[in-house]
Amino acid sequence: MTDTGKWNFVDHFGADPKGLVDAAPLLQNAVTTICDAGGGTLVIPPGRYRMHSPSSAVSGTGVLVPDSGNLTVVAHGAHIFRSDTSAIDTLWGGGFSHNGYNGASNISIRGGRWDGGANNPLHLDMFAFCSAENILYEDLVVENIPDWHAIEFHGIRNGTARNCTFRGFKATTPTRFFSEAIEIQEAPDGTHSTNIVVDGCSADGFGALVGTHTATFPGRFHDGIRVVNNRITNAKNYAVRAQNWRHAVIANNIMADCNSGIQVQVDPSAQYQSWFWSQTENIIVSHNVLTHMGLTNQPGQGPRYATIGVYGMSDTPMENVVVTGNIIRDWASSNGIALQYVHEGVVTGNVVKYSQGGDGTAILFSSCSGGTATGNNIRYAGSGVVGAEVSAGNRISLR
Repeated sequence: MTDTGKWNFVDHFGADPKGLVDAAPLLQNAVTTICDAGGGTLVIPPGRYRMHSPSSAVSGTGVLVPDSGNLTVVAHGAHIFRSDTSAIDTLWGGGFSHNGYNGASNISIRGGRWDGGANNPLHLDMFAFCSAENILYEDLVVENIPDWHAIEFHGIRNGTARNCTFRGFKATTPTRFFSEAIEIQEAPDGTHSTNIVVDGCSADGFGALVGTHTATFPGRFHDGIRVVNNRITNAKNYAVRAQNWRHAVIANNIMADCNSGIQVQVDPSAQYQSWFWSQTENIIVSHNVLTHMGLTNQPGQGPRYATIGVYGMSDTPMENVVVTGNIIRDWASSNGIALQYVHEGVVTGNVVKYSQGGDGTAILFSSCSGGTATGNNIRYAGSGVVGAEVSAGNRISLR
């Protein structure tokens, strides 16, 4: 722990591992000291560390990482928890007034149990970096998040969440049922996120594991998103919500008992036009397992339009979408798989079984061109394949 560039939170900064003393100002001091020294590693040893109310050493929005960045936090065995009355977040970067990717960068958070406070009703983003690059979260447990998100990627280039667990979401505001554990969104200057990887994570009870629910800059898209090898259970909205993504892969995920599965869409509120230089294209949704989807409606919601839905717009159609090798079993949405305003969409090799609504359509193409549906196995649906220009080699057994 005395190696150059490695600092111990207890030995060097006097943190209390029993959770009796407010650790927030000490964490701010540690982060600032390390970043001002050119970067390094902060080791938070096993113990309990209480984050309490803001002080003169801590911003009202939490511990601020300086723009110089170059910070690694290693917290295996540590429990960092927010007190029941604290309004602060935990770690964030102040790049919200920056342009491009020049905010606090080269940040790694590894290990630890990061707790938003089981009885704290005040909204929280546990981690939020903006207009930055090279942000890594690995082997974390993030729990008890009221209303907002565990992780926010705001205009991030090269962001990764790997082998993290997200649990205990609390919608203290009824309209926040949709909150993602990991939100991908643009920075205030319009910089969008690119090369974001969510791999090997699990989420239970959030609105979604990962997604986007804002789009304020027409014609700009999050690029190169990969959501792979995750497990999502009891999602209150969608397991994955890919809004304004392009060149994206959603693959090899297991989703169970969610309100719905995967939504890929152009945001309808952003007034896109077909002449914009970029559009949502090149999307792969493959080899996901979706079971018991939409069987228990969330408060104020009915079944979704589709368990896997891909939606362009009349003036901004999607292009080059492949939905392949997925298993959908026991679903209550209107459609198992639906493509709308999609040019050259391919739906192949999927298993779609047991519509619980009784009259659901297994595969629907609506206002599409160049659609192909081949080699799908459909059982106990109200309708098989509807609207595809080419529909061949499917095995269909209707009710």
